[in-house]
Amino acid sequence: MSRLAGLDGMAFDAVVIGGGMAGAGVARDLALRGVSVALFEKGDFSSGTTSRSSKLIHGGLRYLELGDFRLVRESLREKKTLERLAPHLVRPLPFLVPIYRGGPRGLIRVRIGMWLYDLLTPGKSTDRYRVIRQVDTLALEPSIRAEGLRGAGYYFDDLLLSPERLCLENALSAVRHGARAHNYCQVEEMGRGGRGVESVRVRDLLSGQVHTVRGAVIVNCAGPWVDRIRELAGIAEGGSRILRTTKGIHCLLPRMTDRAIYLSGEDERMIFVIPWREFTLVGTTDTDFEGDPDRLWATRDEVTYLLAAAERALPDPRVAFDRVVYTYSGVRPLSWEEGLPESKVSREHRVVLEGPEGRFMSVTGTKLTCFRSLAEEVGDLVMARLGRSRPSRSAALALDGLDEEAGKVEARVWMDVSEEMAASGLSRETLQILVETYGRGYSRVIELARKLPDGTDRLCPRNPEIVAQLHQAVREEMAVSLQDVLLRRTGIGLSLCQGLDCAEAIGRRMAELCGWSPRRLDAELSAYRQHVDRSQRFRTR
Repeated sequence: MSRLAGLDGMAFDAVVIGGGMAGAGVARDLALRGVSVALFEKGDFSSGTTSRSSKLIHGGLRYLELGDFRLVRESLREKKTLERLAPHLVRPLPFLVPIYRGGPRGLIRVRIGMWLYDLLTPGKSTDRYRVIRQVDTLALEPSIRAEGLRGAGYYFDDLLLSPERLCLENALSAVRHGARAHNYCQVEEMGRGGRGVESVRVRDLLSGQVHTVRGAVIVNCAGPWVDRIRELAGIAEGGSRILRTTKGIHCLLPRMTDRAIYLSGEDERMIFVIPWREFTLVGTTDTDFEGDPDRLWATRDEVTYLLAAAERALPDPRVAFDRVVYTYSGVRPLSWEEGLPESKVSREHRVVLEGPEGRFMSVTGTKLTCFRSLAEEVGDLVMARLGRSRPSRSAALALDGLDEEAGKVEARVWMDVSEEMAASGLSRETLQILVETYGRGYSRVIELARKLPDGTDRLCPRNPEIVAQLHQAVREEMAVSLQDVLLRRTGIGLSLCQGLDCAEAIGRRMAELCGWSPRRLDAELSAYRQHVDRSQRFRTR
């Protein structure tokens, strides 16, 4: 049966274009309110900007320096909400802001910043934010450069283990509550009527089939492609351009620190050094970008810039060009502002209402941390145009596949896998990955593993993920390509080996599951190798 069976000619209250964090969040918010909604993503869920982030759920200390207190307050509030909704993915992460003699941030400036950050943070459960002495800074992170060090700001934000999984959980939750969510479906045309844009023509990129659906409200969450969707719709009331796109790259080095370090480049752009998985993640750049977001990679100059910034505070020989394991690059869909440097453009989201009665909505300036509050705002706007009144429920139900009320069970209780380790025979490392990937839903994958003859076998010799996770991805999580599995349903392709040790073996398993022809399998393997090549292209360009 076709993936899009029965879709042609259907009418929805809302059609959402774009399956990144914003689009998936909007679809979930609307579905939880009982609204009929269809979500279309031209790639895989989270395959664009969402997967290219700095892996942080944070208030944005940098935004205090820009005087954007409202965004900081909203971000800190949403950070606490996500800690409750997805404790398996969101972990407290201590940050240090080194203060050097003659540096851009003096003791007084950092102390004021820590005080404000502390003041704006709701319901803190960690240490109060403060400035610590040089000796205490070096005791926490001996790898930090001691010469000229006066001390450091010390505060907490959160590490997001997998933006891809958080996005997917939103899409899957939306589907469980009645939404139609489809990846690899590209909006090709829009139909207009007396109420503006009233229908969208969608091509299934896997089958080539074309379907037309109607929508009372259209929500454009296409990220870097927002203006292109507006052009496709013939919409220009808000101006010919509402988007400013900037490029950000990250590079991954061997793991060097246990705490994150917040630095500034020579141009005062913010740079993070973040412990993530087995790596030290360094990012990000922030430069205007006018090219094709689908053809993007880090350049040698961009990597050199990041390493130079990191090296000033981290004089470790592993902070070196030849020690970069791989890179990734993304495009930020910021709101259009002229006359400001890229790094000073606001990250606050905007919802631009166009067309009759504002029924065509475009979202810009999305910040990953605030995706849920953005979705709630869009949901309120959609409900107003539908003439209905039902409050958002997205802050109440957990994002771990169960849709149960969040916060009722302490995360530390269900994260204890001692009993499952004894019963399943799985290693603690594998069980930890299952919990971090699926939250309280991890037991369903263990049950699936028991039913499969090879369900507990490892998919990759260097990573703890198991065969049952491949079956789960294909059967329950809308994975249709090898990249979906390696990069966004599991973290195998993000690991040290980048999945090169196991891509062919996993591809063969997936071919059997999905009924791929030998030609399709070859194409999948080729596409995956091209992805890896892009992550290494900085070495030659």
